[in-house]
Amino acid sequence: MSQTKLILVIFLGLQVVTSQELPQSAIDEIVSDYQAKMEQATVLKDCGHAFDGPAFIIKQFENNWLDAMLLVTSDSKSTIGRDIYNQYKVLGKIDNGHSIYPKAEEILKNLTKYVNRKDVTYRLSILKSDEINAFATLGGYLYITTGLIDFVDSYDELAFIIGHEVAHEDKLHTQRKVTKLTLSADLSNRTRVQIFGDIAKGLNSTFSPPFDQIDEYESDKHGFELARNAGYDVNKFADFFKKLGKYQKQDLIKKLTSTHPFAEHRKKCIEQYIVNRQ
Repeated sequence: MSQTKLILVIFLGLQVVTSQELPQSAIDEIVSDYQAKMEQATVLKDCGHAFDGPAFIIKQFENNWLDAMLLVTSDSKSTIGRDIYNQYKVLGKIDNGHSIYPKAEEILKNLTKYVNRKDVTYRLSILKSDEINAFATLGGYLYITTGLIDFVDSYDELAFIIGHEVAHEDKLHTQRKVTKLTLSADLSNRTRVQIFGDIAKGLNSTFSPPFDQIDEYESDKHGFELARNAGYDVNKFADFFKKLGKYQKQDLIKKLTSTHPFAEHRKKCIEQYIVNRQ
């Protein structure tokens, strides 16, 4: 048995111990999904940090385990996302009267024609903040800040950024992050779904709850594909990282403790995607 298959068998065994026994159909689906994502891991060898390839592989095991441990319906996620939006609205943070809002909505509409999961209604809002930021919450609610709008130089660059946030939802990154925190919480006579909702809302009491570095790479790649398929100029997609890179100092400790990959590595990945797909 190969080392890869042995690791997979061990992982599946742990799933059976930590939850209910999985039916063969579920195991087959996990194996198929894992094999497909293994092929994607090779991309990081050419453009990311040396640690990113192995981390990508480990991440796929974790994703499958999280998906098996807690089922959250689309309606539940939409309700949580709407509650978070209403919190921002009550605080006076929403600025959907901004001059760029109609264009940003048009970009979102163009991008979401190409998403994988068709059961999500995406909604974009602009937040009043000098922070250069964009983020996604559950249920397809997306946010960009006025600080980010001032930072970008083109609609193509903005399309990639919005596509990146769409990808976080389309790839279930937000759900899995909250699920992971939910499984580590003390239920205290409450259901996991109740805890899930509380944690999701708590994470967004401040802007942009962080994902891990592999999620960010995956969202860059999927966001690249969404914006490219929608007809935006791929040569502008890396501009955001070029500007961010001027302010980043790269060192190993920073790499190991950061929630985001270095901007330079992300820029190289975008450049690699352009070469491979044109």
